[in-house]
Order: sequence, then structure tokens, then C-alpha cells
Amino acid sequence: MRYFFDSICTWSYWRYAVFSTEAVARFFAAVGVMWLFIELFEFFNIYTKDKYSVFAFPIIMLVAFVYVLATRRPVSRVRYKIPKRDFSVEVRIGNILDSPGEVIISTNTTFDTDITNGLIAPESLQGQFLLKYFPGNYGDLEKQIEESLNGEKSRTDNNRKGKNEVYKIGTVARVKAHGKNFYFLAMSELNEHGTASSTPRMIDDSLEALWKYMATRGELGEIAIPVLGTGRGRVSLSRKKIIERIAQSFADASTDAVFSNKLSIIVHPGDVPKHKINLFEIRDYLMSSLHI
Repeated sequence: MRYFFDSICTWSYWRYAVFSTEAVARFFAAVGVMWLFIELFEFFNIYTKDKYSVFAFPIIMLVAFVYVLATRRPVSRVRYKIPKRDFSVEVRIGNILDSPGEVIISTNTTFDTDITNGLIAPESLQGQFLLKYFPGNYGDLEKQIEESLNGEKSRTDNNRKGKNEVYKIGTVARVKAHGKNFYFLAMSELNEHGTASSTPRMIDDSLEALWKYMATRGELGEIAIPVLGTGRGRVSLSRKKIIERIAQSFADASTDAVFSNKLSIIVHPGDVPKHKINLFEIRDYLMSSLHI
């Protein structure tokens, strides 16, 4: 509900949802339909235009405008079905931890999980995951991550905060909690000061490795993924561009192997007003740019 009211207070919503070409077309279509009924009513002597036209015009305009608003109201999700393919991409606003299916959690190449040493911020996605599913019980989480990473190549770096085993970008550690599967994806690196950073190339490489992992070792189901790198990853690309890269990467990987019928890209609710995210615009952006 808050997203709805926040959206209608932004110029981006009114510009795209009401004053766009599609909205104008719907407005005149509604006017045309109502005028057709007026002609029919006059033909059957139910309504006389000469007598009531002064009242009809503003009423028709108002009803048509209300119709456009009702059909172009703010939405919390949009979905694009890939033509001639059995999978789709959904962009949804919400909490990714509440999403069904296989959930992707972005992390760094050392898979640090301790929020007490300052490396993992409590308000970050990984921090929220820890507080929700492993509150005060990091031992079980560490054990699962260690078991999942068994056999993965790494290098040792003792000149850093936190863990000293560094894995390559795109490494995945699978964790189970509350009957759900979570996949920790290494898509950023920590510097000597413990600050995380990522690049568009890291995002692309991590996604490519993720889809390969999901095709060979993941569960066949819906995949929920955050807008990678736009928080503490410090990637300079806009959220719309990152969403496009994620969707395109998923579409490219799905041509070789079927590992999911639906990808849900989850946008944090706080990012919507801050970054003027418009789902209508994102949907059309995907329809025009996404290709196989």
C-alpha cells in the first residue's frame, strides 16, 4: 500500500502511466466507446444530444480519464514472457527473503558471515538473512557454507580482515534454512579495509557461473534474485541497466539448458522512490531490449 501511494506522488508515474502514448490511446478509445453508446441511445430516442450535450462532454472526459487511471494504476510486479520460450522474467517489488523458490543471496568472495566485526552490515541483504534465519547461530551457517564450498578452488590471503580463503567470482555456496534453498553468490570483493565493491564485469561473470551451477546442481524451480551490485557492491550502472543485464544473462543461459521456468528480479521497496523506479517503464524496456 505504501508503494502505491509513493508511486502516485512521483512525476515518473504520471508521465509514463497517464501521459504516455498508450494512456492517450486508451483515453480516446474510451471516449469513442461511450460516444458510440450515446449514438445508439439517441437512435432509440433514449437520449437527445441536442438537449444534454453540454453535460455529456465533461462527463465523458471524466469517465475516460478515470478509466485510464484504473487501468494504469501503480503495480508491484510486471512479467514478460519470452516469445516462443517456456520461461518468463518477472520484476517485483518486495522482500526477497519472503520470495518462493530458489533464492539468491549476494555475498563477497570470502563468504564472510559475521556481522559483529563490521564486514557484514546488519541492514544489508546478507545481514537481514543472517538475522532472520540464523540469529545467534552462525555455527550452523558456517558449517553449511564450508561443506558446500568443499572442493572449490581458492587462494589464501592473510592480509585481510575476516576470512582469508578467497574464492573466485561466481562461486556459489548452497544453504538450507526453514525448508528453503538459498544460494550465496560471490559477486563482490573486499579490499584491505573490509569495503565491498563490484564491477559490471564481475556481475556478468557471477551470473554466468550462477546459471551453470543452477543447471547442474540447483533445484528446478522459480529463481528469485536481487538487483546485484546496486547496494554495497557500488556498481555505477542504474538499477534498470542491472535488471536488463540479469534478464538477458538468464535468457542467454536458458537457450542451452532448462534450469528454471521463471526468474523473479526483486527490487527493494526503499529503492523505488529513491531511484524513481517505474515498473511500466522497466517492462517496456525488457520487451524492447531482451533478445534470444
